[in-house]
Amino acid sequence: MGVRMPVIDVRTDDLVKLSGIEKDADWFASTIPMVGASFEGMEAGVMRFEFFPNRPDHYSVEGVARTLSFLHGGRRAGRYEVKDGSVSLSVAASIEAVRPVIVCAIARNVDMSNGALESLIELQEKLHLTVGRRRKKVSIGLHNMSAVKPPFAYAAVGADEVRFTPLGMDEYLTPGEIIVRHEKGREYGWIVGHGPYPLLTDATGAVLSMPPIINGTVSVLDENTRNLFIDVTGISRAACQGVLNILCSNLADRGASIESVTITQNGTSTASPDMRFRHMKTTSRKINAVTGLKLHDEENAEYLRRMGYAADTAGGQIVADVPPYRLDILHEVDLAEDIAIAHGFETFGSSKPAYQTNGSLLPFTGFSEMLSELMSGYGYVQCLTFMLASRKSNFEMMRMEPAEAVTLLNPVTEDTEIMRISLLPGLFRLLEANKHNELPQRVFEIGHVQSPERRQFFAALSTHPRATFSESKSLIDAIGRDLKLELTYSEASDPRFIEGRQMRIGAGHEVMGHVGEIHPEIITNFNLFNPIVGLELDLTRIKMLR
Repeated sequence: MGVRMPVIDVRTDDLVKLSGIEKDADWFASTIPMVGASFEGMEAGVMRFEFFPNRPDHYSVEGVARTLSFLHGGRRAGRYEVKDGSVSLSVAASIEAVRPVIVCAIARNVDMSNGALESLIELQEKLHLTVGRRRKKVSIGLHNMSAVKPPFAYAAVGADEVRFTPLGMDEYLTPGEIIVRHEKGREYGWIVGHGPYPLLTDATGAVLSMPPIINGTVSVLDENTRNLFIDVTGISRAACQGVLNILCSNLADRGASIESVTITQNGTSTASPDMRFRHMKTTSRKINAVTGLKLHDEENAEYLRRMGYAADTAGGQIVADVPPYRLDILHEVDLAEDIAIAHGFETFGSSKPAYQTNGSLLPFTGFSEMLSELMSGYGYVQCLTFMLASRKSNFEMMRMEPAEAVTLLNPVTEDTEIMRISLLPGLFRLLEANKHNELPQRVFEIGHVQSPERRQFFAALSTHPRATFSESKSLIDAIGRDLKLELTYSEASDPRFIEGRQMRIGAGHEVMGHVGEIHPEIITNFNLFNPIVGLELDLTRIKMLR
């Protein structure tokens, strides 16, 4: 599934007010795409843009206005002031294994009228879907500070340990009941599983939120809210801090004052948010090599200032201070891209390439594409499965003895423990997910495995009530004939296949793979019911022999 670009609704009057640029809608419609967006139309004073996913700070009218005010309004970067606050939050040890990261901030004197509240809620949802990976990586809680009493606490509780009223309902429910009965619980309950469940509470025990599922009704926002308590929880500290900085920057640009929250976790106290600028250094030589321009240090620094950086030159280098809301700036190339945007892509002109080359497919790619075309002609559907897998699916469920595999140091789930050593488990998972569809089902995949070095494999499965060894033997015969491969066959004892109904595929003295009827135990392990025949070949070895 590809990454969908967020679509943002922008009110022209709000954009003019926030940016300070007195232009009509046509000017904005032609200018905003130059910073990384596609104009999708306008209706009743509201412009719609589809923004590139690399700039989450542009997922709201405040972010768009900020960029335009730097680029076309003469604004220069100023530091965001974070006042020392008196509010504290304690993080219990129970949360470490559940959802360990939390960062917070307080925004005071917020004006929620004239569409500001709608913009904030829309930004929250856009960040949930993109940076937050549907709330798994990051989730945001927005609370009416005047309705709750600090200090706050963040802890994990059992399924039936606490009751509170979630948004959208009017009855007290336990976390376990919310997962089953609440719309958001059913939608996002997979993130926290069967518990324990994270809860954010105030000094009276009132539940502000159950991240990443739902807020409580006690701290609901409305247009009269003037003081906000913001919590951002997740599994990535950098992502959580970045999302919080975007929210705080937007609120500050609307006139709010930002206060810190003291968070105590694992015996250490820190102040949140951290809205300091990050230092980066580069040179005009590196920038010009990327952009193709011939700019001096001060010219490049000025273009960075027009993109919201605090930039200066010193000792033959360009010193750029990156704003806290810019999550996308990771490398000097990102600075070069911003300089190109400020310079104007439309001003670059055109030129012929310095070198003339002829493109062609790599030999191995051509061979793989030829095999794919053949398999499609045989009635098989090509699939792509995940490179990361679990030990259980690659060994135990496939009746294979545990063996060496490339292992991830910090896997997010047990399904991403190792680099796969075979394509077959992924195809079995695919058949399992489609067992409700009509038979026969015939699938194949060409992809990399780590066994133990990186190699290109080919695997195919066919399932239906009459699947037999003869079908799989006919398939490998057809592949050998059409690809002009001189294959040999011999007896085999691969535990993945039924004894006496399998063969080893070779070429000369080299073993290329195996073919046969899949063992019934494997079929049962993947919750399948019909006979399955299949094969797996090492394409890296086969290609070397052609």
